[in-house]
Amino acid sequence: MQNTELHRISGSLRLGRTDAAGVLYFASAFELAHEAIESYFDSCGCGLKTLLKSGPYLPIVHAEADFKSPLRTGEIFFTAIETLDCSARSIAISLRLVASNEQTIATVKIVHACIDPATGKAIEIPLSLSSRISKAN
Repeated sequence: MQNTELHRISGSLRLGRTDAAGVLYFASAFELAHEAIESYFDSCGCGLKTLLKSGPYLPIVHAEADFKSPLRTGEIFFTAIETLDCSARSIAISLRLVASNEQTIATVKIVHACIDPATGKAIEIPLSLSSRISKAN
């Protein structure tokens, strides 16, 4: 893991995550990014299972990806969380999907809002959450 990374997960590209040409399907980049985010939250002691039970909710309000290089079925890659920025009411997470030869496949940014489960309204990120997920920043 590089010094600039907060968290990393690895895998190989499965057929179900490819398009008809056998390369990474664009929507699958978001799935892989979200899996890395879930893994990171678990490692911080605030897994999504807990958040979904007691809140706050963290719906995705923005997602973007830039594709740099193809990833083909069966190829090994890793997904790295590079930055995590907490503002008052949202969390912006930047990730990179990287092939085994260290070539960047895609960069992904996902922004989560912080929502009160009882009211459905935006709230400030609780200190108990922001302090855990910002541990490496």
